[in-house]
Amino acid sequence: MSADFWEWSIERYEYDGVASRLLSLQDNLDLNVNIVLWCGWCAENFGDIPELVVRKALDLSAHWSRDVTGALRSARRALKSPPRQADATAAEALREEVRRAELAAEKIEQEMLARLAHDMLPPPSDASNPLARLRRNLVTYASIAGAQRREGFSVTALEDLARRLMPDAAKIEENEE
Repeated sequence: MSADFWEWSIERYEYDGVASRLLSLQDNLDLNVNIVLWCGWCAENFGDIPELVVRKALDLSAHWSRDVTGALRSARRALKSPPRQADATAAEALREEVRRAELAAEKIEQEMLARLAHDMLPPPSDASNPLARLRRNLVTYASIAGAQRREGFSVTALEDLARRLMPDAAKIEENEE
């Protein structure tokens, strides 16, 4: 098994263009960054994610994201422009504390998703390209989330993200064509 999900995500988030594309999917299509990354991690470590397991992951993440991570994110964003009566230095210090708490909440969410994968998914039974598995996982997630009905949805955007998350597999695939 490759690195744990948290470490895998941190590494992949830093790949060229991944962060901006993930945030665009989050902001424009209301897709959960952790679920998108989980689709990739599962593609490498388990294979295709059945619809039922994606739905369980969405349910698991929805409550946590709404009640914990989302609340922290809103607070952090609000602290970017505190009221003029607030001490700017104190507000920035609080914003940094909230940012750290938000990151800790993201890690807990990823640990829950990783546990779900370990409990419900077998290792891949075939040697197919993990990039192909990632594509299928992303399509399953986007479909369940209703992303294709939102303005600005593009399969090309999912493909671009998939290739950036798995550049080595993308190169192999290009060489085979």
